[in-house]
Amino acid sequence: MKVIDNFLNQDYFNELKDLMITSRSFPWYYNDGVVEDGEQYNYQFTHVLYGNTEPMSRFYDAMKPCVVKLDALSLIRIKANLVPQHHEIIEHGFHVDIAEEKNNHIKTAILYMNTNDGYTLFEDGSKVESVENRVVIFDSSIKHTGTTCTDQKLRVVVNFNYF
Repeated sequence: MKVIDNFLNQDYFNELKDLMITSRSFPWYYNDGVVEDGEQYNYQFTHVLYGNTEPMSRFYDAMKPCVVKLDALSLIRIKANLVPQHHEIIEHGFHVDIAEEKNNHIKTAILYMNTNDGYTLFEDGSKVESVENRVVIFDSSIKHTGTTCTDQKLRVVVNFNYF
């Protein structure tokens, strides 16, 4: 696992943050369940930017500098997640983003779009705090979970799955 602070040029990061968090032009779509459907407070809003071997959003081009910085040879998926604030931290459940067993070539990168008291927890107990412009890169076979936050209105991350 590799954690990199100040991952992106600050001006570019601020543009992304403005687009995804403060702009009213970035659409978010309700998902009834982060990991499993139906559990109370286990929901999020998502926006798939890339999947099924092609761009899936008109905002995909805004992510290209991230893809270059990650040195991704081939994309599998780019998905933004927005989790609303809750009165307590809720861990959503351990999972892997891409269910390709024993494929150690797939990487996951999580880019944190805002600082809050949420985090990413890994099955081995490692924890990466949500700090804006931080990225954590790890093998996609490693189980992890995201959380809600209590100190901001929302927690926003972008997940990259790639080779």
